[in-house]
Amino acid sequence: MKTLKQLYRYFKPYRGKIILYIVLGLAVTAVAMISPYLQKYIFDNLLVSVPLELGPFVLEGGSLMLFIAIALLAQCFIRQGVNYIRAIMMERVSMNSVAKMREELMDKLLSQSDAFVRSQNSGNIMTIINGDPELVKNFFVGTIPQAFETTTAMIFGSIMMAFISPWALLAGYVMAPFIIMLSRRAGKEIRSPILRIRDCSASISKCVQENIVGIRLIRALSREKEEIEKFDEVCNDALDAQKQYLKTWKRRFMPLGISGAMPYVLLNLMGFVLVMTGRMSVGDFVAVGGYLAYITNFFNLISGWITQYQQAMTSGEKVFTFLEQGVRIKSIPEPVPLELPLKDITLTHAGISVDNAVILEDINISLPAGKRLGIMGRTGSGKTMLCNLIMRYYDPVQGNVTLNDVDMRLLDLAELRRCFSPVMQDVFLFSETIARNIAFYRPDASMEEIVRAAKVAQAYEFIAELPDGFETIIGERGMGLSGGQKQRLSIARALLKDAPVLVLDDASSALDMETEQRLIAALNQEHKDKTVITVAHRIASVKDCDEIIYLENGRIVERGTHDELLALGGLYYEVYKTQFGEIKEAV
Repeated sequence: MKTLKQLYRYFKPYRGKIILYIVLGLAVTAVAMISPYLQKYIFDNLLVSVPLELGPFVLEGGSLMLFIAIALLAQCFIRQGVNYIRAIMMERVSMNSVAKMREELMDKLLSQSDAFVRSQNSGNIMTIINGDPELVKNFFVGTIPQAFETTTAMIFGSIMMAFISPWALLAGYVMAPFIIMLSRRAGKEIRSPILRIRDCSASISKCVQENIVGIRLIRALSREKEEIEKFDEVCNDALDAQKQYLKTWKRRFMPLGISGAMPYVLLNLMGFVLVMTGRMSVGDFVAVGGYLAYITNFFNLISGWITQYQQAMTSGEKVFTFLEQGVRIKSIPEPVPLELPLKDITLTHAGISVDNAVILEDINISLPAGKRLGIMGRTGSGKTMLCNLIMRYYDPVQGNVTLNDVDMRLLDLAELRRCFSPVMQDVFLFSETIARNIAFYRPDASMEEIVRAAKVAQAYEFIAELPDGFETIIGERGMGLSGGQKQRLSIARALLKDAPVLVLDDASSALDMETEQRLIAALNQEHKDKTVITVAHRIASVKDCDEIIYLENGRIVERGTHDELLALGGLYYEVYKTQFGEIKEAV
């Protein structure tokens, strides 16, 4: 019930249209109630008096039959017309409701920390955003209105049957207790297979996505057979889940279908006796059969409603579990205005914990505008996390991070993020032209600006050699480009954004030393006034920085200029020796 109330808020703005949809459906149902009674009238008052000669009948009853035929035809047109209007109305409601739910889910996804996103099953996320809202929508705009209409038709049909023949009404409800009992049991048992089918579908999506992204690695390692076997295993799990669902359905829902046919058997037996004994007319028998259809239709649809309800509730629970997980990084209701130009970024005793594990601890950094900060450390020491903290992809669990002496949590998140041009470790490129990839942050950038950014990023030469130059369409995730080429495009994209702070997170790891040195020189010349944060494993990438910090287990263990750290003879010096040899040999 809690999930049902939570889901209702997505459809609440359209409750007027939903009510109108139901009212129109009830009106259509009421119109449909006329048909069995008209059929009764035809059998009892017209057909029984038909003479052997057709002529007199045409003269005496033909006009009435024509009227009835026209009435039935008009009823059909009215029902079809109203149902057409209802279909269009509910399609709009469903599209808006689903769009709102998906928008909220995507907002949740994009506002979460990297740790939360990486911890999630990608296939499950795709199912939650794409598939689950559809199942919820089908229940609210399909099942619920149908249930209202069918229930109303059942009630009206029952009243009409009671008016015509109470004995016939008994036939309609003789199986009702049994059907209700079976429905309750079926509802409890069907939930588990539905949930398993949904999870298997998410696993299939995840497997397909991983194979698409990692196809080159799979081929390089000759892992095709193993991946096919893994996919077969996932598909077999899905097949087993379907079999479990089918087994439950046959055990619980097939008896419901059989039970739904019993009233017709009883009605025919009872009707034959009543008609033969003169207690029921032929017209009454025909009308009762028509009204009985509304009653049996109600009981026959119960199984479908139960399944759709369980599907919707299962999907709804998945949606709200996702929405309630993690800690969102978002703006406060009334943020402090960001005053530019940038003066400084300061971290004071800042720390991060993920899943109760300390990632960064007691970080103290003061970075004035226009200065360059180098960050080094072993793999897993917290370098990338420090960049994420500075750009507020995480909030500190201890201490604080300020920009222009204002706590970042008090600033508007969008305004804050516009201050940073990041180049991340994992380069993501879109299946678009190179020009549009570079201009991702600035779609209105001129071609001259795009070319200039490419030149500074040392990407212009290889772009110019491509068949269509800047209009070359690259594959999804940059397929077809080398690692170094993708990095340079990512750098060009960050430079074109022209934010006050440039964050280079191992941005030149795939570049050769010569290209990296040209890149550093171009950055120093073209963007000498920018604040630059450089994460690197190479000494050459950070040696010209105004300050270099060395991280170990999430703490700053060394800091200073290149020369100061060499003189210290600590961890930084050991890295230098590994890459360049002893100082005396390098000099």
